[in-house]
Amino acid sequence: MSNRLLDLCEAHGERKIYQAGQQIHQRGDKEPGLKVIQSGIVKVGNYGLDGKYQLASYLSRGDSFGEVTVIVNKPRTHHSQALDDVIISHLCRKKFDYLHQHEPEFNTYLLTSLAAKLNTALELMDDHRRLPTHVRLAKLLYKRCHQNGINSIKLRQQDCAELLAVTVLSLHKALHKLTEIGLVSTSYGAIIVLDKINLEYWLNEHLSLLPVHYSS
Repeated sequence: MSNRLLDLCEAHGERKIYQAGQQIHQRGDKEPGLKVIQSGIVKVGNYGLDGKYQLASYLSRGDSFGEVTVIVNKPRTHHSQALDDVIISHLCRKKFDYLHQHEPEFNTYLLTSLAAKLNTALELMDDHRRLPTHVRLAKLLYKRCHQNGINSIKLRQQDCAELLAVTVLSLHKALHKLTEIGLVSTSYGAIIVLDKINLEYWLNEHLSLLPVHYSS
């Protein structure tokens, strides 16, 4: 979301502030509204019947969630929690409809955002069926490395395990494999990609579909 659109959402939405660890909403909540993150990190996931938490994603400034509540009038599908101090612009249905009718950029953002989320969901589902854990981990690290422009990925092993929907033990074994072949190393609270080009070549040899290429 562009800074201009963020400013519009802030002007039309209700400003909500959450402290680190505070719940934003629960799965099943029916209050309609689009939430747009102005600052901070939001953790999105679900608890199973066994009480185990499954992380879905981290959202940051310019991201939004809750489209399903205003577009198709369905309850929220995930729990969301403030990972640090978070400021959100909450667009109720009336404000959402206003921006939808008067701001073409808002509609373009929604379409692009929903398409990207659908693409990510389909890709993750396909990867889970096709690829061993260490290849999925390598792909996750490569994407983060490319998106952030740095080789040090600030992710704990627990975070990686939740993102890949595997146990911490399985994640540890996968990370050990990547370390053994010299693709990554570890430091406190981070995983370091030693050479992004080598990682890309390795990925292209180990994926079961056409070679991956994220560069513009």
